[in-house]
Amino acid sequence: MTQRLQDPLLAILVLGLLLRLAWALLIPVEPVSDSAAYDTLARNIVEHGVFGFRPDEPSAYWAVGASALAAATYTILGDSYWGIVTLNIVAALVTAAFVERLGTRYFGRIAGLCAACTIALWPNLILFTTILSSELYFILFTVAGLWFWSRGDETRWTDIVLAGVCWAAACYMRPIILLFPVALLISAIPGGPRRFLRAGANCAVAMAVILALVAPWTYRNFQVFGEPVLMSTNFGANFWMGNNPESEGDYMPLPAWTEGMGEVERSDALLEQAKNHIRSEPGTFVRRTIEKALLMHSWESIGVAWNEPGITSRLGAAALLPLKLLLTGYWFVVLGLALAGFVMLLSREGVRGLFHPVVAGWAYFTAIHAIVVAGDRYHMPSVPFMALLAGLALAQLATRPAVTRFRAFGGLSR
Repeated sequence: MTQRLQDPLLAILVLGLLLRLAWALLIPVEPVSDSAAYDTLARNIVEHGVFGFRPDEPSAYWAVGASALAAATYTILGDSYWGIVTLNIVAALVTAAFVERLGTRYFGRIAGLCAACTIALWPNLILFTTILSSELYFILFTVAGLWFWSRGDETRWTDIVLAGVCWAAACYMRPIILLFPVALLISAIPGGPRRFLRAGANCAVAMAVILALVAPWTYRNFQVFGEPVLMSTNFGANFWMGNNPESEGDYMPLPAWTEGMGEVERSDALLEQAKNHIRSEPGTFVRRTIEKALLMHSWESIGVAWNEPGITSRLGAAALLPLKLLLTGYWFVVLGLALAGFVMLLSREGVRGLFHPVVAGWAYFTAIHAIVVAGDRYHMPSVPFMALLAGLALAQLATRPAVTRFRAFGGLSR
């Protein structure tokens, strides 16, 4: 027992738990924006047995996973939000544990602990404790699947199946996970033909498991809309938001001419208009994609925005700006450390570092949203990969001799 209490990872998880409990006790859950929409969807599931924004109108505009989890907590606890808070805390702490395991596997024990600590202390993730959303669960299932995938020479078919199960759960949160196994397949290229072929077989198995496990919801959508919809019907809308003549890359209201359209019809129409815009202005598409990638990494304050009513009621409106500065400040520190870790990885592995699974994960989720639609919350799927690279940088700093570290920060020695 004493040794367990002295385990650095346990200490990190306990610290993360205490910070999240303190936040949850201080700030109430008061759903706004997307969080309010999830709340409505969840209550319609519980009260009417319908997944939709209206009790008499089934929908698939968003993925069902986060609302279904919230509905389960309402079924058990009634109107209480403490079930959601509990699930959010569990998701965050299990994510930190998986990140530590991945960091240890890829970069060593110290790097793994530093990465886990980065996740545990991340202010935005702490503030998400009192937000009803899909982000924390999506991150958890993404890294859990990567853990099973990453077992290297130890990998068995059961590991790949379990990776597929985790990524299927992630798909129920956000469908952007679907091609993630392909990104990991590309990361296997430097390993040579044999490793690439093995990764290809693993990719096929994982993709088959994902599609098999989301098939029931696809069939449900077929019954509702009369045609197969894998998970959600919002891709066309999101793609249009990021690719139209008036787009600034971020969220924007849908055009008036889509009113009255069915979900699938609207998605198809918006997708076609966005594609036409790209065909007519390919240079604008390239420029805007780069701008959206930069936009995603420009700040981080969504945890404050989606907690604003609760923060204002308990701490006053004056607390909003300091909290946004805290979140964005931490974000830039981690971003700098992640970039430093990326440089260290390249210096260690050369070109092979560009294909590392951690780099592939960050690049994949950045590229998806840079092509579609961007904003500060859209970088959240990249958070664990950034934490892993930041852990590598911190480990390099922590293992340098004390005198060298002192000199590196401008000190003098004799």
